[in-house]
Amino acid sequence: MTVWRRNVMRKRIFVPPEPDAKAILSAAEEGNLARIRKLLSKDRLLLDCTDKDGYTPLHRACYGNNVAVVEYLLEAGAKIDAKTQDEWQPLHSACCWNNTECAETLIANGADINAKSKGDQTPLHLVSASSHNSPALQLLLLHPDTNPYLVNSSGDTADQIARRTTKYYPMYEIIEPCLNEI
Repeated sequence: MTVWRRNVMRKRIFVPPEPDAKAILSAAEEGNLARIRKLLSKDRLLLDCTDKDGYTPLHRACYGNNVAVVEYLLEAGAKIDAKTQDEWQPLHSACCWNNTECAETLIANGADINAKSKGDQTPLHLVSASSHNSPALQLLLLHPDTNPYLVNSSGDTADQIARRTTKYYPMYEIIEPCLNEI
C-alpha cells in the first residue's frame, strides 16, 4: 500500500493515504512503537508508504527524533535511502532537525552521508544553514566519510553557507587542517 500510484499514462498521481498509512506515519513521528508494530503485523507494505510530500515512516521518525522507532523500522527493512519529492533521504530529515542520535543510527546502518537532494543539498549543507544545529554539524564534520567540498546547485559549499548564515563557521576553520589531509 503506497500513497503514490501510477496511472495508465505512467504519471504519478497522489492518492490520499488510507487510514493505516496515516496511522503509521503519525505513529512514527510521535514515537508510538507499539502502534507501529501492530500496523506492520497487519500489513508489511506500510513500511514504505508515503505522505503527499513523499515522507516515509522512517523520515517521520527521524524528524520526530524517535531513535527506537528508527532502529525498529531499519530492522524491519525500511529503505534507508528512501527519497521524498525533494529527494531528501531520512538522514536529511534527522540532520535538519538536529536529531543527532537518529543521524548516528542511520550512518551506522549505511546511510549515504553525502546524499544530495534536488538542489544538491547534502545533510551538511542543511545543518550549515541552521543556527540550531551545532551537534549535527559536529557529527557530520567529524565523520571521515563526509565530503565538505561538495557544491550545491547554487554553487555553494557547506562552509560558504555557514559563513553567511550562522555563527558556527569557525568549526570549519578548526577542522580545516584535517580536511587538507583528505
